[in-house]
Amino acid sequence: MGDPAKTPARRVGGPASGMRARGYSWPPFERGNTAARTHSFYATKFQPVEREEIASTAALLREVLPLYSPSFEPTIQLLAARLWRIRRAYEFIESRPEDEVPRALLVNLGTLENTVSRDFEALGLSPRSAAALGIDLARLARASDEPFDWNALSRDERETLSSLLEKGKTNA
Repeated sequence: MGDPAKTPARRVGGPASGMRARGYSWPPFERGNTAARTHSFYATKFQPVEREEIASTAALLREVLPLYSPSFEPTIQLLAARLWRIRRAYEFIESRPEDEVPRALLVNLGTLENTVSRDFEALGLSPRSAAALGIDLARLARASDEPFDWNALSRDERETLSSLLEKGKTNA
């Protein structure tokens, strides 16, 4: 069989046999307990405190938007949650030695950062998209004597209008 000094002893009882280890147990976790979360990056359900942080970030985003429309809300809400996840991931990374950070977290963090960048672009919060928006609004102001509500247009309509304004531009 082998050397008895190197062979581990057989376990008697244990969870598989239905016996409780040493005769004690812990009470079940309370509802909303997040003790097992290490960084919350992959959280599928936000706790009330987390929802408050996300709502606060969404309010800040609404304040800095160059233009606002209620149709922006889904993107604002998703962006706020994504920024919350990024913040949690960086807090986790900062608190660990480099070799203890899971590679999957770093890969997914990079993907999430790219998604956030696209969200900023879509909302007019990047330098390029803000400049394009400002140029389009200035063109509209020059071309029209009547007030114009950019927020009343859908995204597709705004893109179409931008391309029409570009096409109709004269080289004066």
